Amino acid sequence: MRGTLAGSAAVHVAALCTLLVLKPSRTVVIPGPDVVTVDLIGEPAPPPAPAPVVKPTDTVAPDETDGVRIQKDRPKPKPEQKQQPKPKEPPPPDAKPRRDDTPPTTSKQRIVLPYSAVGGGMAGQVAVDDANFEFAYYLQMVRAQIARNWTPPAGSNPGQRVEVRFRVARSGALSALQIGTGSGSGIFDQSALRAVVITQQLPPLPLGYSGSDLGITFGFEYTGPQ
Repeated sequence: MRGTLAGSAAVHVAALCTLLVLKPSRTVVIPGPDVVTVDLIGEPAPPPAPAPVVKPTDTVAPDETDGVRIQKDRPKPKPEQKQQPKPKEPPPPDAKPRRDDTPPTTSKQRIVLPYSAVGGGMAGQVAVDDANFEFAYYLQMVRAQIARNWTPPAGSNPGQRVEVRFRVARSGALSALQIGTGSGSGIFDQSALRAVVITQQLPPLPLGYSGSDLGITFGFEYTGPQ
């Protein structure tokens, strides 16, 4: 039995070898695409950098961009000390007040006739409140007429002055009489005011003057006995 199987196997092996030797070779073509797609594999990612080793002696500077800044308190400004004005020193008891010999005039007044002697130890000054008044001859008549009616009171001091203001209408009538700048002596001031009251009427205003009336300030000065 074993011999039969061994013989049969030998026959089959021999037949297979004969077929392999005698069978003609042929080329087998496998259909497929002409382009072969190849996936390129990139360079491998570099390994992560090792974490820095902080030594116990190293100091880490704080990052101000991520941290919180602490604002320091600003010093308060010092209060400004205001300088107080120095107190005025009182004048010595024996000092006498300085007397201004020039009588004050308002900004609207224009002196046309300065102080000039009118006789009898007297001098007179005439000012007007209209800068366009250019008739000096008329004011000369006014000074001469009022000066004739003035008599300085007894006991007057040389250089003593007083101003009297009044208005002259076109007809020459006087109005609005008052003391302008006093002399410090009521008797002296009233004597000058009385001289204007006694005059009452002056010459009419010049025809060339267009104003309805004219304001006049008359200055009286006692120059001393003659």
